[in-house]
Amino acid sequence: MNPGAFVSGWAGYAPLFPRLSRVLDFIVPFVDADEPELARRLGAGGRVLVAWSTGAHMVLRLRAELFPRFEKVVLVAPFVAFCDYVPREPVLTMRQAVAAQGPGRTVRAFHRSCGLRGELPEAPVDHGPALARGLDYLLTSRALLAAGEDGARVRVVHGAGDRVLPLDASAHVAGLLSGSWRSLVDAGHHVPEDILLGILHEETGCGAFQPRG
Repeated sequence: MNPGAFVSGWAGYAPLFPRLSRVLDFIVPFVDADEPELARRLGAGGRVLVAWSTGAHMVLRLRAELFPRFEKVVLVAPFVAFCDYVPREPVLTMRQAVAAQGPGRTVRAFHRSCGLRGELPEAPVDHGPALARGLDYLLTSRALLAAGEDGARVRVVHGAGDRVLPLDASAHVAGLLSGSWRSLVDAGHHVPEDILLGILHEETGCGAFQPRG
């Protein structure tokens, strides 16, 4: 069976998840696919669908179509509507900076807010328009979830030290998805790959996700 897919977050480039981006179909929102294209790319389903932050929100909006196509769904730092939990002004400031200066400095600052350190991927200049569209999307988009929706195949993961998105955002999602399981992990907004590999191996038993010994 197809191992599945990873729908990353805003500016969540593959070097942030080097092993998972090789094992799974790795998609950066708006750089690789907007919402309709994402639905098309994920249509074949697979063993597991992992989605982080903006990607998790997009998957929630497409859940009626996507959840049944995957054996397991892991949502990392999901939210119903970003600006229910984060003030609009910083997002607008990021949007203006990307438009005026290109994405480089804004993406670097965002990655630091995610808890990332060391050598990090640079956002290509020509990704500016796509990243700006992603910020516009975060300013307006909402996933319409009702209490008691089926979440039996869903695991919700959130970094306990997240400085970007409050923990209430993922608690809200987990509370609406009946049967889902929420895990808080020792991380910021970016959950390190080794932690995710452990979760995915636990959920699927697939050797491709075996954590390093």
